[in-house]
Amino acid sequence: MTAYQSQAQPDGEQPHDVAAAMAQYLGDIGHRFGVYADQLRRLSQQRQEDIGQLRKELAGLLHDQDARLNQLLQLHNQLREEFSGAAEERHHALAADFRNLMQLDVLPTCIKVEAYCPSAQEIDTQMRRVTLVRRLCRLLFGALPAMNSDVRGLFRTYAASAGPDAEKQAASLAEPLCAKVNTLRTEIAETGTAFRWDFEVPPGSAYSPEKYLLWQTASPQAPVQHVVIPAYVVPGRPPYVQATVFTALLAQFGTQVQQP
Repeated sequence: MTAYQSQAQPDGEQPHDVAAAMAQYLGDIGHRFGVYADQLRRLSQQRQEDIGQLRKELAGLLHDQDARLNQLLQLHNQLREEFSGAAEERHHALAADFRNLMQLDVLPTCIKVEAYCPSAQEIDTQMRRVTLVRRLCRLLFGALPAMNSDVRGLFRTYAASAGPDAEKQAASLAEPLCAKVNTLRTEIAETGTAFRWDFEVPPGSAYSPEKYLLWQTASPQAPVQHVVIPAYVVPGRPPYVQATVFTALLAQFGTQVQQP
């Protein structure tokens, strides 16, 4: 036995006791880590199950919501189609009323008023007539309701050269005409859809029978100068009545025409 081996160990734990204690301590730490890891796994599993359940419930809610929205959309489309169909039919009927109003009331009234203006030149008569119709339509079918006073003033201007009685007779034509026009305007407004009488055609545009109606005494070869009778327009649809445009008089090209 060497001198080192013969020396006594100091008081306290022996080396093997320290090793055992360390092993015990590390074993306890490992066990605790194992417990914690197991708890974390269980919590994670439970969390995933909870999340899965929430996702399932959310998916069910979204499915129910989509089904409800689809039902509402179908109902909306059905009501819109029914309304659109009714509005479409109504606008076609009102467009026919507009055409009749022009042919049976507006144009004949203009012919009566223009007749108070004597003229030896046929071209002058034709130009006065188209100008009167254009000015009258602006008053009757503008943004605001037709005013009797404005129309009376226009008619008096044309009859002024024929004397006071003629002016009075011409002015008397204004009130019944405005009443019919404003009745039509009210009926159109009652459809509840957006609407306008459209006077806008770019000057100088080429006349196209697909786009416009042509004033009876105008030439189809000349470019458009202006709108005489406005288009009946509902946004998003083709015009129910196309605009009547003026280009140049056929008589200016040596072509004889029958008066409207």
